[in-house]
Amino acid sequence: MAGGDLSSGQPRRRYSFKLLWHDRQRWFTPQGFSRMPPARLEQFAVDVPDIGPQWAADQIFYQIFPDRFARSLPREAEQDHVYYHHAAGQEIILRDWDEPVTAQAGGSTFYGGDLDGISEKLPYLKKLGVTALYLNPVFKAPSVHKYDTEDYRHVDPQFGGDGALLRLRHNMQQLGMRLVLDGVFNHSGDSHAWFDRHNRGTGGACHNPESPWCDWYSFSDDGTALDWLGYASLPKLDYQSESLVNEIYRGEDSIVRHWLKAPWNMDGWRLDVVHMLGEAGGARNNLQHVAGITEAAKETQPEAYIVGEHFGDARQWLQADVEDAAMNYRGFTFPLWGFLANTDISYW
Repeated sequence: MAGGDLSSGQPRRRYSFKLLWHDRQRWFTPQGFSRMPPARLEQFAVDVPDIGPQWAADQIFYQIFPDRFARSLPREAEQDHVYYHHAAGQEIILRDWDEPVTAQAGGSTFYGGDLDGISEKLPYLKKLGVTALYLNPVFKAPSVHKYDTEDYRHVDPQFGGDGALLRLRHNMQQLGMRLVLDGVFNHSGDSHAWFDRHNRGTGGACHNPESPWCDWYSFSDDGTALDWLGYASLPKLDYQSESLVNEIYRGEDSIVRHWLKAPWNMDGWRLDVVHMLGEAGGARNNLQHVAGITEAAKETQPEAYIVGEHFGDARQWLQADVEDAAMNYRGFTFPLWGFLANTDISYW
């Protein structure tokens, strides 16, 4: 019988068996016998107990896209301000709440949903059994989806501004409900002052090699910023920069920490496309930075819940204990497709 110390090191230990004869060898794993050494994820695994926040285990989460959930009345004039949306090449379009959504309703079409509207619907959500909300991005940004962040420190006026988020937080606490925000830290929007493609300020990195934020982005030899999946309006953040790291998560007043502190006291972060976050326009040292985000969050709010968005297999992050959970797209969607289509999709 073999023994091993599991009290230190990584939270998941992997092992397999190597069988030797005088003329051959075999490996034994959960898949059976093999002539070749198994890959890491093909081996047996032993886990230490999960140390994530226990409150999250029995929550019923409800995801809300703020512009399309509920519209409060009365409204501030700033919530219906019309402006030019550079990425779309047009002014934004304001729809009446009851107008039907059409195929032409893109990132510039707004219906006026806001955070006070969510507050008004909390009794309804509570009656449904909802105990926690995850909001798509609420920070200032030109598009309706807000994944093109313009200011990480303030809630978009279209959603009611900082005051509306405070009211929502207070109202949810009164009902014993939790609130998780969406953190878009892989890229900013090109209208952020750090980048400032449209020259609305001074010192942005897009047109200024001497910008204090120049090393917060990656540029090709011709001066073009590297972006997310070909979207020029979403320049990639470069975590080689120590000052960027301090601004996003490491510094005492970093963005990650800021929203977990009073008066906001958020319950956690959902991290957008977190597997793509990293250095030099790619995902280099990704695990290190994701771990840093989670560590900063837990130092600030020990019960913070950190959920990563991954397009594929998230085990590398979950087994390294750098996230509490993941958006399980592949683990849910693919099996559901296979069931509904009565098709084996194992090799898709």
